[in-house]
Amino acid sequence: MLSICIPVYNFDISRLVKDLHRQALELDKPIEILLLDDGSSEDFKIRNRVLKDLPLARYHELKENTGRSKIRNLLAAMARYPNIIFMDCDSAVPDNLYLKRYLEVAPGKPVICGGRSYHSEPPEDSTYLRWLFGIKREVKSAAERSSHPNHSFMTNNFMISKELVQKITFNEKLEGYGHEDTLFGFELMKNGIAIHHIDNPLIHIGLETAEEFLEKTRQGIKNLVRIYHMMNKDPELSNMVRVLKTYEKLRRYKFYRVYGQFFNTIEKPIEKHLKQPPSRLFFFDLYKLGIICRQAEQA
Repeated sequence: MLSICIPVYNFDISRLVKDLHRQALELDKPIEILLLDDGSSEDFKIRNRVLKDLPLARYHELKENTGRSKIRNLLAAMARYPNIIFMDCDSAVPDNLYLKRYLEVAPGKPVICGGRSYHSEPPEDSTYLRWLFGIKREVKSAAERSSHPNHSFMTNNFMISKELVQKITFNEKLEGYGHEDTLFGFELMKNGIAIHHIDNPLIHIGLETAEEFLEKTRQGIKNLVRIYHMMNKDPELSNMVRVLKTYEKLRRYKFYRVYGQFFNTIEKPIEKHLKQPPSRLFFFDLYKLGIICRQAEQA
């Protein structure tokens, strides 16, 4: 018995839901596809409302945007079945065996992560930076992710028991975009729950422009600093996040303020570089480090 929970925001999910629906019917098991719109614009709502006519689908709309953590908690509460697959709406299934692979390993595994993939051809437009980051930093095999199982947790594609996700909920104090998955993976680790990884990736198709991605990065760093202080600067948290680990080294040697001031002079040139493909992740790392030094100093 399985609930597929998809928070929806400004994206046409028709293809994804129809592919999932076809797979669910072939499995002939109790499965529902639960869709919750988080305050999308009306044109996307109109496109997605027709999905409620699918026999296994349940479609609902929220009047206002609630955020990435709260909507997942709402979906968990609404789910009818004891196992839940959470996925991002800007995804595509890789083949016709996506649901089958999860169900085959579900027994006895409280949390299972399937991973993420991207189309192999690099885009030639302003989404190049997001594609490059995804290909180089997010695409990892199950074996790679299993070496540090709770470090590689992403909310775009995972299965969890309803009982567990209602016990260890997504933290609704986090606002905007970013790192709710980091905190959730950290809290799972603190509760002694290791994430089981399999090779069952969803394809990330909703690539943001470089400008949008940089704005989300700034929001994400703000949340990361909030988590850092919420967890009382726990070294285990710092060890899970690359930019936080680097910041900790700078802080230890009293160098983070110096870098923060230096970053003020290079921020705009780095942004210009990152917005013009082909960009390099070395400069993206410098950018994130500068943002976290600035945010931490203001916190």
